[in-house]
Amino acid sequence: MTCINQYTNPKSTNNMSITILGSRGSMPVSSPETARYGGNTSCYLIETDSEAIIIDAGTGIMRLPDIGDRHLSLLITHTHIDHILGLPILLSALKGKEISIYGVTRDGLTVKQQLERYVSTPLWPVTIDKYGDNIDFHEIAEVATFAIGEVDVTTMPSNHPGGATIYKLTNNVVSVTVATDFEHEIAESDQDPLYSLADFAAGSRMILYDSQYTPEEYKKCRGYGHSTYEKAIELQKITNVNEILLVHHAPNHTDEFLESLQRQIDALELGAHIIFASEGYTFLL
Repeated sequence: MTCINQYTNPKSTNNMSITILGSRGSMPVSSPETARYGGNTSCYLIETDSEAIIIDAGTGIMRLPDIGDRHLSLLITHTHIDHILGLPILLSALKGKEISIYGVTRDGLTVKQQLERYVSTPLWPVTIDKYGDNIDFHEIAEVATFAIGEVDVTTMPSNHPGGATIYKLTNNVVSVTVATDFEHEIAESDQDPLYSLADFAAGSRMILYDSQYTPEEYKKCRGYGHSTYEKAIELQKITNVNEILLVHHAPNHTDEFLESLQRQIDALELGAHIIFASEGYTFLL
């Protein structure tokens, strides 16, 4: 993996990249204390030569760069407000450009119907249909396989209140798995979601993993639908993946706090890159 913001690898010839547009969870924040890792909510841009695929439309969508003539797609993990808060900004900026939006029916509502609840009066002054007929909605199953151009997409359900979708995107032989809003255990159950995720993510070059809580915080927040950096380390040992980006930072976790956690991870000398995602970074996969 090559991180453009930190170093370059002249031998890298792969044409898939991922840019962190927003990795904050639950609520956007803005202060000098969160400037390094960023305060925008969930939004990740995956680019190939012909495709621009956004995962989630949190406030990070406002950082979307010029994608040129690439085809634009939006994959929705779920429609909790922190993951769709920036959607009207995206729709306003399209200016006739076509976009394909993918998501799972939840509570009997299609992904379009879910998004219409937010992008409508009185919550927003413009309804989705007013943005034009350039929006193409696709309903997908909780377990699905489909293609977006040359990118193969597979999905699995996440362990999260109300449901969420985990995406694995593969271009040629390179895969990235995005597992935001994921809890590693199910109360009063023998199921082990972490091992199910490990099987799903097998072969990925990078995994984005929900680590909103510290292990101590998680004890008070079981059932909230999020995980910890310790479980990310466990996932790395199971999958042997070299690159894990920790995402969905809690609103109250400052740069200084996240840096202290990063030092604890680094001290373990894991032989793998496990880092807290920083807004604006682009990784060549």
